[in-house]
Amino acid sequence: MDGVGKIVEGVNALEAALNSNRVRKVFVLDKKSNKSNKLSVLIENIKKQNIDIEIIQDVKLWKFHARHNIVGICDEKKIYDEKNFENILSEKILILNHFQDTNNLGAVVRSAAAFDFQTIFLPKKRSVQITEKTFAISSGGMEFINIVMYNSIFSLIKKLQNLGFWIIGLDMNSSNEIKDLDLKNQNIALIVGSEGTGLSNEIQKKLDLIINISMTNNMESLNASVASAIAMHEIFIKK
Repeated sequence: MDGVGKIVEGVNALEAALNSNRVRKVFVLDKKSNKSNKLSVLIENIKKQNIDIEIIQDVKLWKFHARHNIVGICDEKKIYDEKNFENILSEKILILNHFQDTNNLGAVVRSAAAFDFQTIFLPKKRSVQITEKTFAISSGGMEFINIVMYNSIFSLIKKLQNLGFWIIGLDMNSSNEIKDLDLKNQNIALIVGSEGTGLSNEIQKKLDLIINISMTNNMESLNASVASAIAMHEIFIKK
């Protein structure tokens, strides 16, 4: 995970990185016909902070993704591990178990930031990695989230339970609906399985509660990032 967040692409993501004081240099592709008011304001704010800006006139010299015309070179984002995460825990956290899609990860991070899930746990192995695309798709959400990398989901669950967290898993086959959840004053750790297989039976046996999201019979399941967002919103309202 070395170098996470060193390249931040896009207006929203870069604006958030600027507010986090991570930006050290900015590249702008001069597309005058596409220059939005928000981009212009961002460039002015960058100039006010005396950050070096390099204007690229020729698109052939643009080294970054073509979908963005502003990119920041930034200090790395701090990543935590199982040894040092206790001091960053909030009352609502999210655990992702082997997500494989970058778009889903970025979307989940954006929703987590919106619904005040300030810490996200990701497995070190067999999982999608955090990339420049994650920062862009999260639309600045990555700046508001603490990322913790873990080795074993089972040891993580046990440790969080010992810290007083109620571990809730999402599974479409559960008879417990999230809308009926009574959270009281519990600290919540929401765990979401991989896009294809969800949460294994072995993991579900270790959890405090398994819940589902009520829906019509028209569709068999929801996209993992959509399901995560709905669950986080429900918990956000109840908390």
